[in-house]
Amino acid sequence: MLEAVMLFFEEIFNPERAKIIADLFCSLGFNRIVKFDMLEPEFHALKTLRKSGVKPRYLGLIAVCMGVIDFQLGFGGADRLWEALAEVAAEFEDLNGLRQVELLMISLLTEPVNRRSLQIKVARIRRIFDSRFAEWFIKKYESIRRNPVVLWRRLSETLRSRMERKTMVFAMKAFDISHFICFGDYVSFPWDIPIPVDFHIRNLTVSSGLLKSYENDGSLRKAWIYILKELKEKTGRNISLLRLDSVVWQLGKIMYASKYERKASIKEIRRYMIEKIGVNAELAERFAEELTLNIDKI
Repeated sequence: MLEAVMLFFEEIFNPERAKIIADLFCSLGFNRIVKFDMLEPEFHALKTLRKSGVKPRYLGLIAVCMGVIDFQLGFGGADRLWEALAEVAAEFEDLNGLRQVELLMISLLTEPVNRRSLQIKVARIRRIFDSRFAEWFIKKYESIRRNPVVLWRRLSETLRSRMERKTMVFAMKAFDISHFICFGDYVSFPWDIPIPVDFHIRNLTVSSGLLKSYENDGSLRKAWIYILKELKEKTGRNISLLRLDSVVWQLGKIMYASKYERKASIKEIRRYMIEKIGVNAELAERFAEELTLNIDKI
């Protein structure tokens, strides 16, 4: 069975394209990869809460709670969800307490962006607080910072969901970003923690030619692990897939907004890379051209 899976992956994986894409990320450099993190919707919202006086451990808990409801979103998607968090949080005088965080999440779930799959989202938040997971998180925050895999595993067990599932991994990314906001560095997740897979990630993986087609999340994750290995070897930096996720998700979102029309996507990716990330025109052009090479195959 394993041999069959390996053979299948080799049929859809394009190592030549992988080397080109890995070189692109190397050219980007670690600091500009971090810049993508700072442009994520969750970064802005969590930083707003931090500036309002939310302490690191409660900010981390809010980040985890948000991560597990960041799916099946209504109009505005992730941008609207995290904007709503900042808006609802502004109505609270103090969020440095378990009850306050619980009330924040209950209030946020009434927002229109959360209408889809609402019962599942409510059940997840209820389980986080009723199971004493939230209490454990606050009490063990310092040890969680040192060993975040314990958090990842316990959240998965609490919500009865596999660790590699998109929302479980994304909750870890949100926690990681909250840590960066508070302390200026990331926690030590395994370098090959799975990339959180959504349709932006899937589509860019195909449009870039990294995979000839999307067949399953496992093949997609394996392809990006290959990119990460190349990147780590060439840069010597301890980078995780959570960082690459920000780059791929944002550029994939631009392609979606451009209706997967190559000329429009190239123009908008080039503009974004120059104006938001601060790369030169040559590198911006390379990103735009290479990541949209097979956009017609989406």
